[in-house]
Formats: sequence, structure tokens, C-alpha cells
Amino acid sequence: MPELLSLACAVPSRVLERAETVALLPTLSGSDEAARRFRTAVDNTCIDRRHLAMSVPELMEKSGAARRALLYESLAPDLAGDAVARALREADVPPGAVQTLVSVSCTGYALPSVDTHVMATVGMNRTARRIPITELGCSAGVAALGVAADLLETHPGPALVMSVELCSMCLQTTELTSSDVIGNILFADAAAATVLRPGDSGTGPQILASHTVLLPDTRDLLGMRLTDTGLRLVLAPELPDAVHRLIPGAVEGFLAGRNLSLDSIDFWIIHPGGPKILAAIGEGLRLSASALAPSWTAWRRYGNVSSATVFYIMDALREVAAPREGALGLMLAVGPGLSCELVLIRAAGWLCRPVPGR
Repeated sequence: MPELLSLACAVPSRVLERAETVALLPTLSGSDEAARRFRTAVDNTCIDRRHLAMSVPELMEKSGAARRALLYESLAPDLAGDAVARALREADVPPGAVQTLVSVSCTGYALPSVDTHVMATVGMNRTARRIPITELGCSAGVAALGVAADLLETHPGPALVMSVELCSMCLQTTELTSSDVIGNILFADAAAATVLRPGDSGTGPQILASHTVLLPDTRDLLGMRLTDTGLRLVLAPELPDAVHRLIPGAVEGFLAGRNLSLDSIDFWIIHPGGPKILAAIGEGLRLSASALAPSWTAWRRYGNVSSATVFYIMDALREVAAPREGALGLMLAVGPGLSCELVLIRAAGWLCRPVPGR
């Protein structure tokens, strides 16, 4: 089975505290009147701080799809490269040994893709199989792990999964919709990377199975639209209800196919999406507050960093409630479509070693 040998996360140094988000609300919501309406929404996000590659005033000066694309292309490689270099060091895997690289990002466009810049900077094998994933949104981190695990069957050398999301590049300040404002107060920037290799050395958690399902009649509930001012969030009010109604069946069906049930899962790594969505998933799956604690911890510290979020939750798991060796866990993320990505893992190694609170 594929093992995750390491996990590394990287965020920009600029921090936006909740109080600063409140102070910026007239800009983030479009007017003083709108700011008053969305003031409670900021508190309801439960986000304490976010990391941004650039300040909000700087982003406003660099508005428009073309300018934001150039910013993404200039900023994403360094952030991703930081996470990749540390993941390789922690795994004790030379960059040149990597045979497969699955990279994910939905918040910017670059051709050649960001992974080519990172490979050159880190000194990776130029013949590594490259799989850039750009349109799975928040679910892409979980999907990438499943894809990498599958590719290890034919490319048994080490594989690298890399996520980099500069959600701040999607900041909107003109002709704002409610979805735009929600995006402005939820999303942030981050990168993460993990190294996989076949084996059972006990170095890290093993991937036992993965699954993807496109949920019916949900296509218009979540996504992004590319406009002249950049990517704009599509977020329907019906999303939490749809998640509550459809996710349990998807999860239970996946587990049943492996002779497992919800009671078989000892820990959960669930991309929140937003407070209402995480609550809907928790209620639908009948999960306890402790089961959701790692997701809430990462959410409060970093906000929504799209596909990278699940890696931050995995990191928080070690602090909140490190699982015992051999415990079964489920990674879950909902993305546009609606798609549901699932990865079943068995805890081992570094995932089971508690880390101090931060």
C-alpha cells in the first residue's frame, strides 16, 4: 500500500486577523451599508486569521484577470517550492528520485504549469510523470492523493503530491454579489506537499482505497466563473442542504464496498468548505464534536485554502487527537460538480505522534 512519508505546509508571512477583516469590510463587501450587513457573517465564519500573499490594498491595485494571472504565476512557484522542498527533506527522498508529480491548484492559470517551475528550482527528475489538476476545486487535494496512489502501481518510484492555492487572487471589489463577499471573507493562501512510496515501513499513514462520485442534480451549486475581473465564486444557498442529504449515502456506499461502516472510522479529515457545510456533513454522518475538531482547528487558523485545506487538517489532527497506530481514518472533500472525493487511510508513523499545541 502507498505510504505518506511526510507532510509539509507553507503559508505566506502576511496575516489578516479577523479584526482586520472587519475593518476592511466596506471594501470587501462594496459599501458601508453592506459592511453592516456582513459584520455578523465575519464572526460566523469562525476564522481567526488568514494568510495572504499580498495585502488587500495591493490586490486592489492589481485588479483584472490578466494582472491577477501574472501575480499568480510569479507568487505560486515560491510558495509551492517551499512546501515541496521541506516534504522531500522530511521524507529523506532526493528530489531526483521522484518519479510522479501530481500538482493541484484552482485559483490561477499558468502554462507551463507551476510544477515545471518547482521542478527546476528543487532539482527534480526531469522525466518524472507530471499530472497537473486544475478544475477540481476544494476536492482536488484528496483526489490527488487517490491519483498518486493509483499511479504508484505502474510507477513504483516515489510520488509527490503538491497543492498551491492563492485564493486571494480571486478577491473581488466591484459589482459584488453575496457569493463574492463570502469568498472575500473566507478564502486565503497556502501550499502543502506530501511524498508517497509503496511499502509498509510504518513511516507514515497508508492509503487503503480512494473513491470519487459526482452527486446528482448539483452542478450549479458550487464552482468558479472566469470573468474580466478574475475568478468569481459560485455558491448557492442550497449547498448545505444538498451536502447534508447526499454525502452520507456517498460515504456509506464507499465504506460498504469495503465491508466497513461509519463506526469503523476512528478519525476524520473533512474539508470544511464553510461552517454551514461542515456542520451539515457532521450532522449527516452523525459525527461527534471531537471527530470534527481537527477540521475546525485548521479552519480557524487558516480559513479556506481550497485544495490545500485537507493537508492542514491532517497536520492539526496530530495536535488535537493523534490517532493510534492502525486506526482507520477517512479524508473527505466536496468540490464543484458537486463532486465528493474520499480516501481511506490507516494511521501509522508520524501521523500518530502528537505535536504540541500552537
